[in-house]
Amino acid sequence: MRSVRTTFKILEAVAENQPIGLSELSRRLELPKSTVQRSLATLSDLGWIRTDRKDSGRWTLGDRVRTLSDSVDDLGRLREAALGALQRLNNETLETIHLAVVEGSTMRLVERQDSKHPLRLVKPIGTRSPLHASSTGKAALALLPQTEIDAYIADGLSAETIHTLTDPQKLLEDLEQVRERGYALADEELTDGIRSIAAAITPEDRPVASISISGPVNRLGPDLIESYGRLVQEAAEEAAKNLRS
Repeated sequence: MRSVRTTFKILEAVAENQPIGLSELSRRLELPKSTVQRSLATLSDLGWIRTDRKDSGRWTLGDRVRTLSDSVDDLGRLREAALGALQRLNNETLETIHLAVVEGSTMRLVERQDSKHPLRLVKPIGTRSPLHASSTGKAALALLPQTEIDAYIADGLSAETIHTLTDPQKLLEDLEQVRERGYALADEELTDGIRSIAAAITPEDRPVASISISGPVNRLGPDLIESYGRLVQEAAEEAAKNLRS
């Protein structure tokens, strides 16, 4: 644990004093040069720092830090763009509303508006789900280029419940329906007893996130699917418009 703290102190010192050399870091932090050198090597290997372009003996922040910073900024913009729509959906349906971002072959939950009902779905922020098993994932997957869909399917389709679509042809047919109607439906495919409806947020030419309405199957019945589908489409379109502005 002490070595981890030391490494973070060195990273912070580089950020505050860049470009900075080994000797100066050692003096500022009152650490042996050998200790600082080992941490610098580790941070460099991981992409958190790099040598200065004008002086290879001095260090600056690396691309990993900038990428992380951009990601945080983008996530903040997404939340801000979608929050109003999420709250309205929550008030209109009284069900749980999720905002999830596309991260590789998964969706990561980044915002949640809880249902007003005592019986409700509660998933921790940060929860990940496969693209093919969740409504948020299928909404995004359907809008990806076919080559990317084929590559995703080729990696294998895990069964999250007995209802998950694990047959490639059935999944392709389902994704075609998603494109036709504009929203995705997951019928107990991710969580037993839970039905969800989602639409993708697509500010440019690719989906970046999805918004979903989720609830118990006995409350979110077949008679509500079409109307909730329209509501979640409108919410996703509003968020996408806000991101473009």
